[in-house]
Order: sequence, then C-alpha cells, then structure tokens
Amino acid sequence: MAVHRRDFLKIGAGSALMGLGRIPGITAWAKDAQTRPELGWHPLTWSLIRRAEDASSAARNVDTSQVEQVIAETCEAQGCASPPVIKWLPDPFSAFAHLMAYGLNELLEMAPATLWSRAALPKRANDRSLKNTRCVRFEVVWDIVGVEEHGRALMSPKLLAKSQAMAGGMSAEAVFQVRAIAAQIGWLETSLPVAACHAVDEIDFLLAAGLPEGDELVLHHLRAFSAYELGLLATWETPEAVICVPRSS
Repeated sequence: MAVHRRDFLKIGAGSALMGLGRIPGITAWAKDAQTRPELGWHPLTWSLIRRAEDASSAARNVDTSQVEQVIAETCEAQGCASPPVIKWLPDPFSAFAHLMAYGLNELLEMAPATLWSRAALPKRANDRSLKNTRCVRFEVVWDIVGVEEHGRALMSPKLLAKSQAMAGGMSAEAVFQVRAIAAQIGWLETSLPVAACHAVDEIDFLLAAGLPEGDELVLHHLRAFSAYELGLLATWETPEAVICVPRSS
C-alpha cells in the first residue's frame, strides 16, 4: 500500500464523517481506550503511540547516520544490491528547487516513490467495528505527529511556485508546466509523518491477524516509523539519490 499524503487525507476525512472526531493526545486516547475494551490494541501499538508522542514533543535534531542506516536496511530488505546514495537538504524549499532543476521531461520518466511502501494484508471491508477502531487509532497518531502541520510545510514550495508563475505574467503554457512539475515532484515524495501513522495502524492490524513481531512486513513498517522518530520529514526518490529533508519540529 502506498503512503502518499493524498491517500491519508481521504482516510482522515472519512473518519470525521463517521463522527469519530479528533482525539487530542495520548491522555484522551488512553481514557477512551479504557472505556472501550473491545478495541484490544496490541502492546506494541501502545509503545509506538508513546514513542510518537515523545518524538513529536522533544526538541528535534535529526540523527542523519541512523536515518541513513534505516534507509539502507529498508532497501536491502527489498532486494536492492547496494545502499542508495542519500542527499540531505535543509528544508522542503531546497528539495523542491533541487528537483525542479531536472525539468518536466526527466521528472516524467521517474517512477513514483516506493521506498516506504509495501503490499498489505487484505482488509475485512465489511467489518464496521474494525473500520471504526482503525480510524480512531489513525486519528490519534495523526494528531500526535502533527501530520497537517508537516503537510503544510511540504505543500508550501509547490503552492508558492504556482502562485509566482500565475502572478508573474507567464504564458498559460509556462504556468501549466510549473503545475505539472509540482505534481510530478509530489509523486516522488513520501511524508514520513504520514508513513508513521500508516505504520502504527498496519502493525496493529498485522499483529492482530496473527503475524509475529519479527515478520518482515511488520519490520518494514517499524523501519518507516523509526525514520520519522529519528527526525526525517520526507524523502524524494530519484534515480541518482534519495533526497532527505529533516523535520524542523
């Protein structure tokens, strides 16, 4: 399952429609869980929730060496012959400018992001209680890691490029090209706060389905969660390198 931001925005909207609302942090979530024993979350889920809260509230200095190790382990588990080249840039604007330099044609030839994606077990689509439980859990982690704030940081350079193109008297064709470039950059991008939300949800589901904690699918999601925990905001996958940007908060 892909972990692009656009997919999880749909999930978040869906849970709001179900009347679940936002749960502000672990205290309210724990209180809710205690009054709803049918939720039955795995102990590892609890530990990941607490780790997410710690990572999101502490001062953030990205541990680049450990992040690079996580990326190397993820690539190795996916069968890559050698670790990828990793290029660190200070913020989303720097990453956007770097990627824009490729030009539209070259960006169109690049495959969508796959580093943090793995196929998931089939979901029981007709099980409403499972859907409700997963939406509550997802909402909790979404709020703790601050997905919307980080999402705005990732969207800012794209929106600025579009607004500058339209305000700068550029031709309709040139404006379209800027918009197309921004869209293609989006396909190369993975938000690690979103991946962390996805990881907690998937890990709990996989363990409930009977997979052991050491199963490779569980470990994959744990690596994605760790990358967020260590301070990674986003990656962009190009043939030359994995572009990495740290979280600023």
